[in-house]
Amino acid sequence: MGQGPCLCKFRLGIAGNKATATVTVKESGTTTFTGSGTINFSAVQCFTGARKCNPAVNNFKITFESNGGDTINFTQGRRGMISCFDNTEAVLMNGTAKVSGNVIQGQGKFDVDFSYSIDTSTNPDTATIIIVATRNNTEFTTTFTAPVSPQTFIGDCNEKP
Repeated sequence: MGQGPCLCKFRLGIAGNKATATVTVKESGTTTFTGSGTINFSAVQCFTGARKCNPAVNNFKITFESNGGDTINFTQGRRGMISCFDNTEAVLMNGTAKVSGNVIQGQGKFDVDFSYSIDTSTNPDTATIIIVATRNNTEFTTTFTAPVSPQTFIGDCNEKP
C-alpha cells in the first residue's frame, strides 16, 4: 500500500466544507452504529497547477460528526491506486488512513476506497461521494451528495486546471 503512480490528478472537495450524510459502522457484519450528521471530505492526489503530475501530493481526509456528537475521522490518507474518467469522476482504491473519534474502537489504519462523481447537469455541480473503509472485521460506509467546491479539478497529468 502507500503511494501508487500518478495515472491522473485531482483536487476534490465539497462546498462549504460540510454536507449532510448518514454513516454506518458494522463489526463482523453486525451494525453497531448508524448516524446522521455533518461530513467533510477532501482529497488531493498528484495535483499540480502545471501540466504535469506530482507524485508527492498524496492526501485525503474525511471527518464526520453525528447530530448526537459522535465522531469518526480518517486522516493522513494515502493513495493506493487512482483513476480519473471524463474529468468528472475520480476513484481511489486500496488507500490507507488513520482513524480517530469515539465510534470506532482502537487506533490504527483502515483500508479506504472512494469515488467522487460530478453531475454537471445541476447548478451548482453536485458530487456523489461513496466511501468504504475497512479494518479487520470493521466496516465504515457512506454515500452522500454535496455541491462541488469551486477548487475541485479532475484531469489527466497533461491538463492544466
